[in-house]
Amino acid sequence: MAETYGWAGKILRVNLTTGEITTEDDTKYHEYIGGMGMGYRIMYDEAPMDLDPYDEKTPIIFGVGPLTGSGVPCSGRMNVTFRSTWSKGKSIIDGHIGGHIGPMLKYAGYDGIVITGISSTPVYLRIEDDQVSLEDASAIWGKGTFASNKWLIEQTGREFESASIGPAGEHLVDYSTMNTSFGNSAGAGLGAAMGNKKLKGIAVRGTGSVKVADPQKVLELSNYMLGNLIGGNNNHNVPAQPQSWAEYSATSGKNRWSGAPGRMWKKAPGGPIDTGEQPYNDINKIALRCFKGYFDFGAPAAEYTVKNGGCSSCPIRCYTEYDIDPLADYDLPTHNSNTCMPVLYGDRVYPYGLHDFKYEGDAKLVINLAWAHAVDDMGVWDNYGNLNRDLQWFLNLPREEALKYVSAEEYDSLPWEWCKAGDPRWEVELIRRMAYGEGDLSVIAKGTLAMMEKFGLPKSWLDRDDGTTNSNLMYNGYPNHHGPAEAWQVGMLYNLVYNRDCMVHEIVCETGSGAPFEVTKKVMEDFFGEGCYDRAKAYTPINENKVKLAAYCVNDKNFHDSATLCNWMWPMTQSPSKERNYKGDLDLQADFMTAVTGETYTQASLQETGEKITQMLRAMTAISFQLNCGSANLRQEHDAICDWVFDKEPDFQAFEEGTTKLDRDDMKKAIDMFYTHYGWDLNTGVPTRETLEKFGLSDMADDLEARGIYSQSTAAAETTAE
Repeated sequence: MAETYGWAGKILRVNLTTGEITTEDDTKYHEYIGGMGMGYRIMYDEAPMDLDPYDEKTPIIFGVGPLTGSGVPCSGRMNVTFRSTWSKGKSIIDGHIGGHIGPMLKYAGYDGIVITGISSTPVYLRIEDDQVSLEDASAIWGKGTFASNKWLIEQTGREFESASIGPAGEHLVDYSTMNTSFGNSAGAGLGAAMGNKKLKGIAVRGTGSVKVADPQKVLELSNYMLGNLIGGNNNHNVPAQPQSWAEYSATSGKNRWSGAPGRMWKKAPGGPIDTGEQPYNDINKIALRCFKGYFDFGAPAAEYTVKNGGCSSCPIRCYTEYDIDPLADYDLPTHNSNTCMPVLYGDRVYPYGLHDFKYEGDAKLVINLAWAHAVDDMGVWDNYGNLNRDLQWFLNLPREEALKYVSAEEYDSLPWEWCKAGDPRWEVELIRRMAYGEGDLSVIAKGTLAMMEKFGLPKSWLDRDDGTTNSNLMYNGYPNHHGPAEAWQVGMLYNLVYNRDCMVHEIVCETGSGAPFEVTKKVMEDFFGEGCYDRAKAYTPINENKVKLAAYCVNDKNFHDSATLCNWMWPMTQSPSKERNYKGDLDLQADFMTAVTGETYTQASLQETGEKITQMLRAMTAISFQLNCGSANLRQEHDAICDWVFDKEPDFQAFEEGTTKLDRDDMKKAIDMFYTHYGWDLNTGVPTRETLEKFGLSDMADDLEARGIYSQSTAAAETTAE
């Protein structure tokens, strides 16, 4: 095997049915970068969409890219590719996980793990450099992720990194996760995919390193990035509170650069810490910027904060860690942490309201951190808030209406006295029932589509706009992820591409950055062209530069999940530096790729590779929709937009200042332009043969033709013409 830089150079293959463990050279996958791109190529080559997601031949593919483990800032990620059991089409999806396990896999000498087969008994995968084995996990089958990860480390050693599934995955609950030791999780149903294979977890120790082609250049680029470009979490480039060095503070008064003088970590070991000021060019204070707890909960967060934690090689410590001591009164764990959805919407399951616990205004914090710990421990995924929203919908129904969906016995067995008292044990009990699949209500954790089918809810149920409980942009069973309300037509377009919430943050990093609109608009238009960037609630009709920006977001995100970089922090679009006119450096990620791998990359070449991955995903999605939905017309079956997006806020007209609603004709034009940009058939949204061949994917084009999908495109065109 030739020496490579950046890449470890091999992947690990594990067959859980036979117990066979092998390795292979992975050079042929380098053209796909790694992570997501590698996972898609392996999935297509070895596990046709004809396979049921739970077939023993259907793989789970853990992948890391050349930048992970190299020391590049914000590169401690891992991508996991598998098949959906809960979203429309049962197509290809990914989970994404931070922490330290991705770099540790690289240190052990692997760019990925391909797991097939089904074990007859619970096992975990133990990796210590080239010593790899399947070990008995019967002792932790049935246990939560915190106890399981603790046990895995006790069995293997403190130098190991571990990740495991909880009861939700074991019971094949579609909304399930794999979690590392504290808070980092890969969702989208990965827990169920692993539970089906009886794979409880993974423990990894690597004593090697990642070979870097030009270490001095990596150091120079890192110092340049940290001293000039990096902002707060989600790359917010202006502090939320005024600081003496800063020209601007957040115009909204709130963003994730929330550290500031007087904002304290009051439970820090050794005494309270004042996060103080963090001049953008003082790299030793970067870790004080992201007081995510303050962003989420305001002043009460300071009373419970121990410190900020985060992922390998990342100075942005976005995981606020808490000691929520009031939870001890309910015999619940007090040490809690999370950074995203679990800390936002747990309070939605309390229709009777909340009460403060220890400090004024701390109700939402205490309840949401109890929720976060419980979902992490049970290995339950919230589908970017759909779990919370669907539960909220049900729990707000009058009893007589709720009994249309569950029995009186089940409804009355819920501990409503805890709900009415604002008791955190209420939410923990709901999560437990979801994780174990208990009762008819637990169908909510099988996904919105499964719930709608079981409860007999019509498709129009997703067309409602009730202000809180519906954010599904399409009819595919997953919600928007920073969609049109934050990114106009651009957000709608990039939400069309994936088979789960899109996980695209390229635009929300700008719209939520805190910088004045005129400053951000200039930066964005310098990069992406005039008219690409709109003011919030003052949207303009579609134009070519918006379409190009939407495609950039998709391709860039695909590169990040292949490299594997944190899409919450990359790319470096903006800067906190007044001297740079707040403009970032989009070429930086290509410069890092070149310095780490020794191969020449440009931003254009990374976009091309990202687009190749987009084309692979789209072709496989077309196949899976033909097999599972009876039609590969993705424009009709996959990309159809819910009516509420166009009909919301009836007192406003689209493009009128003050609304985020979209216009049907304008969006139809936008999709036409988006398809044209990508080389997809205008009637079906399927990549044309010419397009796939352009990206070296002629085998996929042959497959689409053999399946009659191109004939369907012709038929759709003829129907449209008639």
